[in-house]
Amino acid sequence: MKTRLVLMVLLLGILSACSSFRETGVSEDGSVRQVMTEHTEEIEIPAEPERVVLLRAIDAGNASLLGGNVAGVTDVVRGTRLAEEALGEDVAYLEHGDIEALKTLDPDLIITFTPDEYLFEYQDIAPTVQINYSTSAFSPFRDRLYLAHLYNLGVILNRQEEAEALGDEWLEETTRLQREVGSLTMDKKALVLVEGPDSYYIYGRHSAFGTEAVYDVLGFQMDDPLEEELQEGPVEVSLGELEDYEADYVFVSTREPDSGMDREIARAMGIDEAHVIMQDYDDYRLNDLISIEMQTEDIIERIKP
Repeated sequence: MKTRLVLMVLLLGILSACSSFRETGVSEDGSVRQVMTEHTEEIEIPAEPERVVLLRAIDAGNASLLGGNVAGVTDVVRGTRLAEEALGEDVAYLEHGDIEALKTLDPDLIITFTPDEYLFEYQDIAPTVQINYSTSAFSPFRDRLYLAHLYNLGVILNRQEEAEALGDEWLEETTRLQREVGSLTMDKKALVLVEGPDSYYIYGRHSAFGTEAVYDVLGFQMDDPLEEELQEGPVEVSLGELEDYEADYVFVSTREPDSGMDREIARAMGIDEAHVIMQDYDDYRLNDLISIEMQTEDIIERIKP
């Protein structure tokens, strides 16, 4: 029995080492770090990158928190509250696949999503790290994807301790916020919708579009049957089908917050129109820690009596 327990501990240690972002080596002069990615691929990157390009929307705000030297970010971030309030004026915005514009930034590190069809072209320009949107079960923040991605970026930018400290501080803040708004959210059920061309998509926990702020930070509840249904991914529904779902509040990510759809949704679900909260699609899709904090503050202001 004791031998089996020791083997299990060793196996968990091996899996943890293989499944998480981590530094595996540093050059003699300290200028180059070797990092193991979630693809169990070791990549050599600058120890202190000076011109980082971020092609994932979630990384722009997180890099700002970590003090990264960012030269460019994905064009998806342009025009959002994050760009207006947190990113520097000198940061360039890049359209996906614009290789010539990327070259002009002269990056020394590129961070992108996976799969990215331009990976090999990026690698000809600078060391490139790909990151899945999902993350390892062995991450220090586990299913809180937004904090796991902050941590992973911290490992890449040589700011791992700062990233872990930021995550821990936010968890403490989350506990404080839940105590503060508990009477408003604890026993309240919420639905998070993303407006599509002809229908809506219901989103579950840890799925961006405001779900982190709604469920994780503020502690709104979700019907158990719906949570099971969402395990396979977002659920597509028509306006008429919304009556099948029970919720005290509905949060809708939309590109047209003044379209009047809040009245239609309230009528379809039989709830108070003031409890249908329209949110800016572009702001709520980013899911970095700065954006989630902004979203949380917005929601609290909207639901306070």
